[in-house]
Amino acid sequence: MSMVMTARKEQILTALIEEYIRTGEPVGSKWLMDKMDNTVSSATIRNEMADLAAMGFLDQPHTSAGRVPTPQAFRLYVDKLMKKRKLPENTRRYIDERLERATDPDVLMEEASQILTETTGCAAVTTTPQEQQMLVRRIEVMVVSSHVVAMMLMTGSGVLRSRVCRLPLPVTAAELTEAVNLLNENFVGKPLSTVTLPAVQGLLLQLGDSALVCAPLLTAFHELAQTCAEAEIRLKGQLNLLRSPDYHPDSARNLLGFLNEQEQLGRMLSGHTGGLRVVLGNESLQPELQGSSIIVTRYAPRNIHGSIGLIGPLRMDYATAIAELEYITQTVERILGQLIEE
Repeated sequence: MSMVMTARKEQILTALIEEYIRTGEPVGSKWLMDKMDNTVSSATIRNEMADLAAMGFLDQPHTSAGRVPTPQAFRLYVDKLMKKRKLPENTRRYIDERLERATDPDVLMEEASQILTETTGCAAVTTTPQEQQMLVRRIEVMVVSSHVVAMMLMTGSGVLRSRVCRLPLPVTAAELTEAVNLLNENFVGKPLSTVTLPAVQGLLLQLGDSALVCAPLLTAFHELAQTCAEAEIRLKGQLNLLRSPDYHPDSARNLLGFLNEQEQLGRMLSGHTGGLRVVLGNESLQPELQGSSIIVTRYAPRNIHGSIGLIGPLRMDYATAIAELEYITQTVERILGQLIEE
């Protein structure tokens, strides 16, 4: 028995993994012999498969069945054996056309997630742009009633957030105009990071008699600025996981329960700061992700950044998924850069 990973073992393991990804069924020596155009005997292939099993790369679910790759095999495949795939021109054109319709970052990230779930059959997780240093572009207030106003804040990247604010006393048009002018004078054109609670509270002294009625308005503005600066996590395509034959219903429910925990998911995404990364099963140290894979990457045009990722079963078409994720990320970066410049 040879415990050395030879070129022939790599060839056999690669073929076996790719067939298992395609069918979900154990792969036998006869199929591998046909795949290799009968250049290697069935006995030799069986010996090589026995070696690969002893090395921890293959499992045999049943005594009479073929072999299936282990998480260790998928790790080797992703890191070394997998050939990089290029998206077809028509797929790239389709992605471009859909994403270029987006008029703001929220719609852009929503479209990117939708495309990924449709084309990969996985769940997509994205974070909206995190933009502490993004500039405040616009502040507006709309009167809803004598005691209620709507506050709207737009950032330099086009992110728009609004909040309804209830006032303790009726507000006059003059008081409202004074408060909004004060906010514009102090914060428009400045980074969101400058909208601190002390800075906002300091404006109350300048409002004089209007301070009491306008205080909730200033608080709402501060909260909106914090919301814009923080990344919002969005999950799409959860039903793809429930429909996947690779998950037992209980496993799928546990996985979805974990993914719906925004704080845990946020910590996992924020811990990734480099390029594209593939996390397989137990590597995440999350029991709920056992049997799953996560592919995550970052987009970072100008001073903003966020994450785009895919979550699916260990038996994922990694070559296609990675190619699509990389292309969509590049397109998101390009379009976000254009939105910021406008």
